[in-house]
Amino acid sequence: MENAQYFMTRCEELASQAMAKGNSAVGSLIVVDNKIVAEAEEAVATKQDISCHAEMEVVRAARKILGKDMSNATLYTTKEPCVMCSYAIRFHGIGTVVYKEKSMELGGANSTYNLLVTENAPKGWGAPVRSIHLEEE
Repeated sequence: MENAQYFMTRCEELASQAMAKGNSAVGSLIVVDNKIVAEAEEAVATKQDISCHAEMEVVRAARKILGKDMSNATLYTTKEPCVMCSYAIRFHGIGTVVYKEKSMELGGANSTYNLLVTENAPKGWGAPVRSIHLEEE
C-alpha cells in the first residue's frame, strides 16, 4: 500500500478538524492514481444530519467529479465504515477501502453486519470490497 500512511495522515488531520467542530473524529479521502480526488470530514453534529458521516460526504464530493463508477478509486478513512456507508461504497463500486480503526458494533467489515465484504449481498449491490485495516497490514 504505497502512500497509505501519507493518505491516512491527511484523514487524521480532517478528523481533528471535525472534532474541533463538535463532530466525531472521522476524516475520509477518495484517491485515484495516487491523487486525492475528494476529501471530507464528519459533519453529523454540525449539519444535524445522521447521513453526514465522513465516508458519505466524501462519496458525495467524489461523485461530482468521477460519476457513479468509482471502481478505480480507493477510499481512505480513519474509522471502519458503518453499514450505511458500506452500502454507498458498494453502490459506487469503490474497490478498496483502507481504514485505521475498527468499529466492532456496526462496522461494514468486522461486525455481524459485514455489508462491505460479504459475498451474500443481494444482486445488484456490486462486488465485495477489498477491506484493509492499516494496523494489520
